[in-house]
Order: sequence, then structure tokens, then C-alpha cells
Amino acid sequence: MAERIIVQKEGFGKYRELFTCLFLMTAILVIYWQVGRFGFIDLDDNSYVFENPHLRSGISLKGILWAFTTTDAANWHPLTWLSLLMDYSLYGMNPRGYHFTNVLSHMANTALLFILLNRMTGKWARSFFVAGLFAFHPLNVESVAWVAERKNVLSTFFWMLCIASYRSYVRSPRIGRYLLALFTFSLGLMAKPMLVTMPFVFLLLDYWPFMRLSAGKAGPGPCLPENSHTEQEVEMTSVGRLLLEKVPFFLLSALSGLITLYAAQGGGALKSAVLFPLQVRAANALASYAEYLWKMAWPRDLAVFYPYPHAFPAGRLMAAGFLLAAVTVLVLWLARRYRYLVVGWLWYLGTLAPVIGLVQVGHQSMADRYAYVPLIGVFLMISWGVYDLFSQVFPRGVRFLFLPAGAVVLAFMMGTVVQIRNWQNSATIFGQALRVTADNHVAHNGIGVVFLRSGDLGRAALHFREALRIRPDYKEAYNNLGIISMKRGQFDAALSQYGEALRIDSSFAKAYNNRGVAFACQGMIGEAVSSFRQALRADPDYGEAKDNLRKALDVKNKTAQ
Repeated sequence: MAERIIVQKEGFGKYRELFTCLFLMTAILVIYWQVGRFGFIDLDDNSYVFENPHLRSGISLKGILWAFTTTDAANWHPLTWLSLLMDYSLYGMNPRGYHFTNVLSHMANTALLFILLNRMTGKWARSFFVAGLFAFHPLNVESVAWVAERKNVLSTFFWMLCIASYRSYVRSPRIGRYLLALFTFSLGLMAKPMLVTMPFVFLLLDYWPFMRLSAGKAGPGPCLPENSHTEQEVEMTSVGRLLLEKVPFFLLSALSGLITLYAAQGGGALKSAVLFPLQVRAANALASYAEYLWKMAWPRDLAVFYPYPHAFPAGRLMAAGFLLAAVTVLVLWLARRYRYLVVGWLWYLGTLAPVIGLVQVGHQSMADRYAYVPLIGVFLMISWGVYDLFSQVFPRGVRFLFLPAGAVVLAFMMGTVVQIRNWQNSATIFGQALRVTADNHVAHNGIGVVFLRSGDLGRAALHFREALRIRPDYKEAYNNLGIISMKRGQFDAALSQYGEALRIDSSFAKAYNNRGVAFACQGMIGEAVSSFRQALRADPDYGEAKDNLRKALDVKNKTAQ
């Protein structure tokens, strides 16, 4: 007869669970309430929202078809587009609604995380602490306060629902529950492909807390639920059967990965891989794994964009490698008794792998938003590990752990309040990035756009030129310098700068459109028409280029008459 273990039934303590969720969600709403006054920022929010002509379709047949067929923003994430289309139908271009949709998603994610941990393990206090760290950690502000990161909070919502569906299937293996897990997994992938690691996470949960592995006998260690007033049996099974059970999930992950590579290649996002050789990307990945842990413990100097360092000091890489190796050895040494350490550590390493930079997309060395899900594993290690350590060293003092735990969460709450303020607008977020990073071409370009829109052309040009000093192939900075030259009436200089942008990227629709305007201002209508048509070939839905082409053709026809 197969060995069986005891798992707590979800009915126990449900009212405490409900009030805990209400407390967490209310605290999140209070802390993030200030984002209702914030605007969009000139980084991704433009392509996702305020410069995206497709949003004006709202939730309509046209909008839905676009959401499922486009690879705009170098991604295929139709559910993310659908959520933004819904926001436009409700709020138009008022950023307040978009921000609060993100906040509500984070509230739901936190509540689901707590419920799942509490019901899977029966450990209310430890689950509460993990959920508190997740809810109020400053690293997670980027995912919540940045409208363009809707894909992150939305995909995590389906991540949690998928785990809930899988837990239901584990407790009572039925085909309907299995298909529900597969369905929620599919939805998550259509919000953001970060969920490709979900089958791997399922195997970790099979190891702990579901304890489904039949290899070896699990003793009454701290990984098993305590104080179970009701019982639900879960049958243990072999590794091979567990792997076979995950095959459909692995296949969906592979399909999502192929679609993502296709979308990224089509959008030019993978071109940056050429700039960073494999050895550089490997060094950055090693350093980033350690850097995320450091920022988790000391979340200061956070930035919207972290540029690639010019070099990776050997000492830094050796320290990062030693840290990761030491934690791995310790986890494996304690694995037999403390299974949650293995789960938490492999959760962190595994879920971060798709965005650690080995397959480079973009020019960032790391990003705070990438830690949104992976750090849950480290939070779990800390919560369960500290409790077990105190229960063995100070068995009578373990009840007072809520004091330091509360102090830690409170400190992170205060840090989150401060970090949220950096996301008020483009000026505050790019200004923060310039203060805490060096040679940040994205931040220089972003703050330059702020000065450009305010009419301070001199300061704007200084920042655009600084961006080009740091990264000479930065097409956006050339395009922005062209706009400044246009405003100054220097059309030949503008044409030269647009030409440089197009030399770097021959499919840069904005530069084609702006070059067409420069030609038109000089009376070169034929060249202007050609440029506007090139802009539309690069982006058939470019509304401004369509209007400019129509006007240029009208002028050309009148001249011909």
C-alpha cells in the first residue's frame, strides 16, 4: 500500500484567514493610494498606453483581434493588452484608473499568496510573514507603480490561480481539476511568458509541502503540517510519474518560449544579445543573482533602469559565486529535514532564470520587476527557517518572534512609501535613476524628454548628447536631437540626425515620420511623401504618419495642378 501523509483541510481557521487577507489588502491600498495622483512615464508607458492608437478600440472585436495577433512591444501577451483595452474603455487616458488596476492586482496576488501558503502548510504566522514581505517590499514597487508592468502583476495573478488549481488536483486527482490548472497556466502565459517555469515549480511543490515523492520516507520534520484537526490524504508517487504528469505543462512552456523568441526577434529586442557576448552575459547573470539578494536585504538606490557595467571585477564575481555556492551547499546539507529550504532556493534560482540575462532582451543588466515572483522563495526560506531556528535554540521565546518580524515588515513598508514617490512622473523616476546609477543612457534620454517637453531645449540637448556619449548607437537620442534641431529651424542638422537614427535601425518609424516633416518644412514634398510611406511600412498603424502623408499628398496634388 502506498504511503500516505496528512495535509490540513482548508476549512480550519478560515475566519482568521479572511481577516488576515483583509488586513493585508487594506494596508496595500493605504500605502499605494498616492499612485492615484501619478501620471504615465516616458518609458514603455508610451508604447503600451498613451501613444498606442490600438487602445482607442477599447473592448471591441477589432481590439480583441489586435490583442491576440500583435507582437507590439516585442511580446505576445494578449491578456495584458486586453486588460489595458478594458482600462481605456473605463478610464480613457486618465492614468489614475490604470494605476489602481495594478494596485488591485497586487492586492489580489498578496491575498492569494497568503491563502495558498496557509492552506498548503497550515502555518498561519509564517505564511502571514511571507505575504507581508511580498506585499510591502520596496523592490515590488516597480511592478505595481509602473503601468507598463501590468503584465507582471497580471501574470502573477494567474500564477497564483494555477497553483491553487494544481493544489486542488493534488488533493483530489480528477481530470477536470487538472484541466483547470492547465487552463490557468495558459492564461498566465498569455499575460507574460515568465510563467514558463511553472512546471518546475509544480515539481518543487510536490517535494514540499505536498510531499508526493515516494523516494525515501519523510519523517515528522518541520516540513509537515502540525496541529491538523482534520485530515486529507495525499497519495505519494514516483518521480517518473510526476514528470509524466507535467508533460502538457512543459509543452506549453516550450511553445510559449518559441513565440516569445519570435516576437522579441521581430521587435528587435534580441539585437542587444549581439552587443553582449556570452561570457559577459554569464558574468552579469552570476552577479545579478547575488545583487537581487542584496537588494532584498537592503533595498536602497533602486532605479527604473540599471545599465550594464563596463566591467565585472573579479572580486565581485568571486564573492557572488561563493555566496551562491555556500547557500546551495547549506540547503542540500539540510534538505533531508528542512525541505522548504530546497524549495525556496530552487524557486528563487529557477523562476529568475528566464530573465537573468543569459538570453539578453534589452540593454538592462537587471530589473527590480524581475524579482517580483522569485523572491517569494527566499521569503519562504527566511520565514520557515528563522522560526525553526528559534524553536530549537529558544523554544520558549519563539512566541515573541512577532516583534522582530513586525519590525522588519514595518521597515519595508516605510521604504515602500518612499520608493513609491519616485514614480510620480518621468522627471522623478529618471532623476532618481541618474542619482543612483552611473552612465545611464536611458535615464539621460528620459530626463532629456522631460526638458524637451517643457521647452528647455538647451538642457534637453545636453542630456541627449550624454546618452549618445554613453551609447553611440542609441537611436532614440539621435531622433530627439533631430526634434530639437527642427524646433530651432536647423533642418539640415535635423535630417542628419534622423539619418543617423535610421542608419542604426532602418525600421524606426518615428525617425522616418520626423524626417518627412523636416523635408516638408523645406518644401521637399516628394521626399516627405517617400519618408511618410516608409514610416507606414515600418508601422502600418502609425496614425501621425498617416495624417502627415495625407497632408503631403494634398500639397503635392495642388502643386501639380
